[in-house]
Amino acid sequence: MKKVLIELLILLGIGGVLWAVFAIFIKMPERPTLISIENEQSIGERYANSILQLNGFTEKNDLYIDSVLAVTADTLKNIQDDAKYDYKFILVDNEMVNAFALPGGYIIITTGLIKFCETPEELLSVICHEIGHIEKRHVVSRLVKDIGLTLLTSNDPYVSGEIAKELLSQGYNREQEEESDLFACELLLKCNLEPRAMASFFRRLKEKNENGIYDNFEILSSHPNMNKRVKNVLAFKVPDGFTAKESWINIDEMKKRVEQ
Repeated sequence: MKKVLIELLILLGIGGVLWAVFAIFIKMPERPTLISIENEQSIGERYANSILQLNGFTEKNDLYIDSVLAVTADTLKNIQDDAKYDYKFILVDNEMVNAFALPGGYIIITTGLIKFCETPEELLSVICHEIGHIEKRHVVSRLVKDIGLTLLTSNDPYVSGEIAKELLSQGYNREQEEESDLFACELLLKCNLEPRAMASFFRRLKEKNENGIYDNFEILSSHPNMNKRVKNVLAFKVPDGFTAKESWINIDEMKKRVEQ
């Protein structure tokens, strides 16, 4: 990523070079508060549009799935006491099994993820995990630290495109992943849904990847330490007498739609 950024800096001038060299090589602290929520939303929209210009990331429009994701966005926001963002889901026609959090509440979901999930709770666990990265401001923290404010807030389409590519491949640190896992479990519990569904999703994902059944598991490379995280999710405590209710998502209908 540093090589790409250095090339971009040349295009942006000496001032940008000095700032970003400091950001890249001297390890800027993670300070998401340097960027307001409003500015972050604008940045997220720009990166989302850049991702949709990449090969293999064509947006897939389906009225039924769009309505389900809209209900999901509202439900998961309203159930929280202190949600800072409006969530905007973008479905892309891509066989990778993955979801990507972008700045400002944007989440890219692949058709491959929907096809792979066996239950609504598995899909929601992944979505809630990505929302955790957003609400904890992990996404913008990482960008501020790695590339600095000059590049992050640049309106140059080429810069946005190159950074968007990196967003699809760069992972989070262990603490951020575990924090988002816990966030997902707590959010699912607030919805009266099975909070440990992510464990079955990850175990099946890892098993099929090791057996060579599926080779589109980009989520495994961007979400490391899978075994430990599965143990942590399974250890999540639910209240005595808790009974999970049925989800609002019909996963079979969603699968049918993405196959069309």
